[in-house]
Amino acid sequence: MSAARLMVFYDADCGFCTRSAQVLRMLDRAGRLELAPLHEAAELTPDAPPVARLLESMHVRDHHGRWSAGGTAWMRIADVLPLLRPLGLAARLPILRGLVEPVYDLVARNRHRLSHLLGDDVCAVDRLPR
Repeated sequence: MSAARLMVFYDADCGFCTRSAQVLRMLDRAGRLELAPLHEAAELTPDAPPVARLLESMHVRDHHGRWSAGGTAWMRIADVLPLLRPLGLAARLPILRGLVEPVYDLVARNRHRLSHLLGDDVCAVDRLPR
């Protein structure tokens, strides 16, 4: 991993997550992100959380070894992608900051529905028995 890159771990078994990673690749013209399936996290980073925890939400790891998850991970991604930076700045406003995690959770809880609506494979996590 390049020192200046933010590593983004996504669920490659989830259509919505994979589509999100594809969109991030398109937005990342300067190569600021390194996107990797979360099942490869242990191979790529020695301090990776267990796969079960990685499956709970999107995770990012910066070049200092700091991990972020969920809405905070999306804000970190927005910080490094110029086209998303205004969204990251807006999300830090006191009036909006409290909505970041609930909105992320809402999307994450419905990723199988979103995958279906987009014509992608339905998230494998949602097919697992609970």
